[in-house]
Amino acid sequence: MTIIRINNAVFYSYHGVLEYEKKFGNKFEVDIEMECDTDSLGNTDDLEKTVNYQEVYNLADNKFKENKFNLIETVNINICNAILENFPQVLSVRVSIRKPNAPLGIIDSVEVINKVKRKI
Repeated sequence: MTIIRINNAVFYSYHGVLEYEKKFGNKFEVDIEMECDTDSLGNTDDLEKTVNYQEVYNLADNKFKENKFNLIETVNINICNAILENFPQVLSVRVSIRKPNAPLGIIDSVEVINKVKRKI
């Protein structure tokens, strides 16, 4: 089992319950952790037998840009499901999304974490 992480990817998008969040947008910080089956990789050094980090990053970026959701929970589960659908080597994925400027007063951030396993 191999763990692959993308740490603190930053996306700018327009998610939130309040109208000004949808209009002016916000920064979101994302961590993606994937448990992967890379047994077939061996000593081949073949990118096709592992997970291409750039493709995962691009997929997450697209999920942030596709729609305007009220909830970051919805964005999160969409990213989890898309990773499992597009990368057969990923057995489970854990995605954390932080919203540093959530309209709650003085806080560091609001964070939503989902972990989804591949259905066998």
